[in-house]
Amino acid sequence: MKAKTIVTIVLLLFAGTSVAYLITTEVRSGLMSPATDSDASEVEKPAAEVLEPTKSAASKVVVYYFHGTARCMTCRKFEEYTLEALRGAFAEQLNDGRLQWQMVNVEQPGNEHFVKDYQLYTKSIVIVKTEDGKQAGWKNLKEIWELVRIKPAFVEYIQDEVRNCLESD
Repeated sequence: MKAKTIVTIVLLLFAGTSVAYLITTEVRSGLMSPATDSDASEVEKPAAEVLEPTKSAASKVVVYYFHGTARCMTCRKFEEYTLEALRGAFAEQLNDGRLQWQMVNVEQPGNEHFVKDYQLYTKSIVIVKTEDGKQAGWKNLKEIWELVRIKPAFVEYIQDEVRNCLESD
């Protein structure tokens, strides 16, 4: 009985130490870094401050990037690739307000409702269509997780989905 207890304790200590080591390694390598002050100011900006339209459209499409406070390299690629896709194919729509980009930290107070509203369970890109100021539909782009390692396919996927939403008037 004593040997069994000792082995259990040793295994638990080993597991705990391994997890602590992995977390420390990830944080040090920058793969899982908490948001810095510069990240926080960027995160809190509404779409109008990130990509400011020249006028407001009655019907528009909003591309949301939902994330948490800690953002890994993959999460940062979601932001980078999506912005590249939008700026590359929809500059006119971004400028005139038919298309907007918004980053939302769902861990900040007041943003928790997005998790329920869009059935979020992880970092996500969601396209929301509004007509006459009211939400007309939305789509969670779940394939981003499969495509993030293939930048051209990721960008094309975002552009196709946004184009489909913009053209569905």
